[in-house]
Amino acid sequence: MQAHTIPLFKSWVPERLAGLIILSILMTCLFSFAFYSSPATIMGFYGVEPTDVQYAMVVIYGSTVAFLALDFRIVKYFSSRKYLLAALAVNTVCSLVCFHFRNWTLFISCQFVQGITCALMSGIVLSLTFARLHSTRVRVIGYTILYAGIQISVPLYSIYSSAVLNIFDFNWLFYGLNILLIILALVVLITMNAEARFHKKVPLYQVDWIGYLFYTVFILTLGYTLIYGRQLGWLDSQLIVSLLLSDLLILVLFILRELRIKRPLINLRIFKAPNFVIGLILLFIFYIFKGSTGLTYGYLETILGTDPLNTIPVWISVITGTLISMFVTARFILMGANLIRMIIIGFAIMASYYVYMLLYVSVQGSTTDFILPMFIYGVSTGVLFVPIVSFTTSAAPPKIAFNASLIGIFARFTGFTSSLALNNEIQLFTRSSVREKVRETLSETNPQLPLTLQDIRQTYLNAGNDLYVAKGAAEGYFNSLVKEQILARSIRDYYDLMLIGIVCVILALLFLPGIKDVVLKLRKGNVPY
Repeated sequence: MQAHTIPLFKSWVPERLAGLIILSILMTCLFSFAFYSSPATIMGFYGVEPTDVQYAMVVIYGSTVAFLALDFRIVKYFSSRKYLLAALAVNTVCSLVCFHFRNWTLFISCQFVQGITCALMSGIVLSLTFARLHSTRVRVIGYTILYAGIQISVPLYSIYSSAVLNIFDFNWLFYGLNILLIILALVVLITMNAEARFHKKVPLYQVDWIGYLFYTVFILTLGYTLIYGRQLGWLDSQLIVSLLLSDLLILVLFILRELRIKRPLINLRIFKAPNFVIGLILLFIFYIFKGSTGLTYGYLETILGTDPLNTIPVWISVITGTLISMFVTARFILMGANLIRMIIIGFAIMASYYVYMLLYVSVQGSTTDFILPMFIYGVSTGVLFVPIVSFTTSAAPPKIAFNASLIGIFARFTGFTSSLALNNEIQLFTRSSVREKVRETLSETNPQLPLTLQDIRQTYLNAGNDLYVAKGAAEGYFNSLVKEQILARSIRDYYDLMLIGIVCVILALLFLPGIKDVVLKLRKGNVPY
């Protein structure tokens, strides 16, 4: 029997167990993103700035995106079990290194390598999922489960991280990852055939290694520019200007190479399909709006003083909303519902999330007040993701439709990175604007200012403090109140802009000609991203 005809799982492994193992591989490969569920903890552990933590996320995400394009060729050379075990082994080594050495540069380097292993494992998951889906109905359900796993991974691992970090320090997250990797490696060894593979063995000739190098450098440089641009002053910084020019040159060289060679890393001719480009733009926009929820978690932690454990109900509401809406959306897709209408409904639901936040964001409140809006956010995520991905892949030409997956995940990465840059930029702008208004109001000529300070000072005096301590404490407390007001007001201003943006997207979808004619085609040759 030829190797590519041997079942990957052994004959005694039932189909449901095989599906559970596939899901376990997916969730394990996404575990590295759990390190960023508490940015304050990682900043304190390594002694780095918020932008450094953001760029670390960009490194692992960008490394995954870049290697997925190369993985399509490499997976055809190795047997599947050996390929998967190699990824697990490398991931384990990186986790052990990070566990024993508290060094930021080493952590970033390991994150890049773990991004590659994430791509290796993701590629195996896509192939395993795809091989089991034959009818359109089963493909829709299978893709929905796959997408749901991707979407809920962040809140799920945030719950795990909150529980671990409440007892141990940040370092023990690596220990937890190693345990998962070892267990999964044992499961793979027991349940999978050693020589099985998804394709006939194809030698590694004409592999676009140079294209991969260009692509990787372009992605990481783009991420660095977007993350550190505001901190360095954008075009006022010679470094940022040099990086932008270098990245533009790399992009031009990459495009020229991909259009010239016989077996490109990514077939760029797919961009000739106009609706495919619209789908990429929708995916990009979706991830920009999706990234704004980080402000909500920051608000809960900073202003309301919610500890990580008490944030768990909020995470659970996001997971619940995502799962319910994704399976309901899959049902509507199977019934032949119009994809654009579903996308419009999804953006409308997300707009209602912003409206709720505008009504409830203040310096006073309870964590329970934000369970419902985060559930609404989870619903909007589930309603939007599957239709946007389905719309984009259906608009791609059949012969090169696989490239939709590679470019689609790049659009997700670009949207995610741009959302970080946009958050940094708009938050700085809105806080400066609000701070200026507060400064105009809280002047020495304002008769209410000394009365307020006196009330606060009297409270400290009544608590048994002397006059000197009460005066200093009152001024400190008043300053903290002002900072909270500035942060709350700036978050509301930011959500105002996001709401306006969503309304513009909905209007564009309503009046854009041609996109309503795209018909859902879940071809067997399409692999989701």
